[in-house]
Formats: sequence, structure tokens, C-alpha cells
Amino acid sequence: MSGVLDPEELEALMDEEPKASDDGKYNLARQDYAVQRLIPTLSLIQSQFGNAAVERVREFVSSVESIRTDRITVMKFDELQNTLPAPCSISLISGMPLSSDLLIAFESELVFNLVDRYFGGHGGEADAAREQFSTSEISFMEILVGALLPDIAMAWKSVMTSAPAVSSQCTDPRLLEGFNEADSLVATRFEVAIGEFTGGLWSVVPWSAIDAVRDSLADSGASTGKKPASEEWRSRLSQRVEEAPVELVAQLPKTQLSLQRVANLKKGDVIPLVSAEDVLLCVAGQALLKGHFGSHQGQLAVQITGSASAKKPMQEG
Repeated sequence: MSGVLDPEELEALMDEEPKASDDGKYNLARQDYAVQRLIPTLSLIQSQFGNAAVERVREFVSSVESIRTDRITVMKFDELQNTLPAPCSISLISGMPLSSDLLIAFESELVFNLVDRYFGGHGGEADAAREQFSTSEISFMEILVGALLPDIAMAWKSVMTSAPAVSSQCTDPRLLEGFNEADSLVATRFEVAIGEFTGGLWSVVPWSAIDAVRDSLADSGASTGKKPASEEWRSRLSQRVEEAPVELVAQLPKTQLSLQRVANLKKGDVIPLVSAEDVLLCVAGQALLKGHFGSHQGQLAVQITGSASAKKPMQEG
């Protein structure tokens, strides 16, 4: 079709370096396109972190139900400052490419809820007018973030150039050093569920660190991202299916009676059966096994004698 770019031409066009504009603004079009290509890999990394982090946080607060990825976006540092109002628990984690820091941030309401539950509370609402964390809250978050370092290392193992370590912590994004307002970041927000409460956990990486290894990240995601996730999913699904509870029904032999006789049945009447000892064991109306009815150690029981050959669902008698 005339006037429409084919995929190869579109790829070549997007790979062109953006030109700096006269007003000094940076064109984010190239970054957005690159991030879109990396979304599967970044999603896998963050999913691995979330799955590991939820188990780690449960060691401190057992009522944490889940930590799931909410969204992955590209934003400027000044946008992040507006998104994370103080106070919030911010930790800079070293070990990323180009000596960049990974930023882990807990929104204020999440900090209040976690600390309250850790000390035996029920996660009640904190005073909205509070502008600072207490000493106990700061200490708790230092310990929690330190415990998350192995999970960060596991999730970002294909990217990190050294073992992660907490380089600094603060409660106000405006006090962070090493960032300019125009710096571009790849920010992932996780939603932490604790009962009816949900709070935000952020994992933020400078675009420069991602850009330095994006080719290897893309290759890694394309070659290993899908198959291991699929195998893990199948294994977990199989385990859950095997653990699912089912109702096993022991069904006595059936007989047929006329409607008139059934209508005239009264207490004390006897209904003859071919053999009251023979039973069928059914699940969801499907006969699976056959056996003999009796007792064992003082309890009613069925001794299995073989499998049932019935292919049709059993009808209720």
C-alpha cells in the first residue's frame, strides 16, 4: 500500500538518534519505544521481585496477601517527586550499571500500616497531618529494606554489576542526591494488599542504567523469559490442582419403585436392595471406584475393591 511504512522501515526510523531541540528538552519518543520493547523482560523481572518480596515481607507482617505489579512507566525525576509526597520511605540501592542506584520507595500509608501491624495493631489509619516518620518506623523500614536485598539481587541478576547494598535512605524525594529534575526514570509501582488495605511500593531505575544494557536485556527476555515462566506456571498449577479439595460420595446400590409406592412410604417401611454392602465412590457425580461397605476402627468405612468402569455420570438415586 502506497505511503505506508513496512516493519523494516519503521524499525530503521525509530532507531534514529533524536536531535536535541533548541530549548534543551529531551525527546522521550525514543525511550518510550525502547521501553515498549523491553516491557516483557521488565515485567518478568518485576514479577520475580514481587513474588519473592511478598514472602519476605510476610516474615515481618504475616497478613500481607500479595504484591503485584500495578504499572511500568517512564517519567521524569520531577514527576516522581510529585507522585511520592513526603514522608515516604526511600532507599537507594547500589549495584546497577554505570554506578546508578536502584530506588525502592514505600508510600507513607503503606509504611504506617506495616509498622502498626508489626507491633500488633490492625493497620488503622495514621494521622494525615504527620510530616515525619517516628524513630520506630524508620528503624523498621531500614531492617525491611535490608531483608529485601537478596530478592532485588535475584530479580536483577542479569543487570546488576555488583551485589546490591543500601547506599542511603531518606523520607523526602526532594532530598535525594545524584538526580536532576530532567533525569528520565523507568518506574514500576507495585500494589501491596493487606486485607482491605492497598498501598504502593515503587521500584525505580534510571533510564541510563537500562539503556546501557537494553540489548542484552531484550535478548535475555526473548530467549529465556517465556519458557521458564511457562514451566513454573505449569508446575504451580499442577500442585494447586492436586491440593484442591473434592467431595467423595459413597453411593449405595440403586433400585426402582413405582411413584405410587414412593408416595405411600412411611416410617418403618423396608426398601429391598440387591446388596447393601456394595457401594460406588463418586466425585462430582462421576463413579471412580467400587468397594464394600463396612466399618473400620469403630467408624463407617468403604474397602476399595477396584475401579468403576462407568463412563457416564451417576444419577442421584
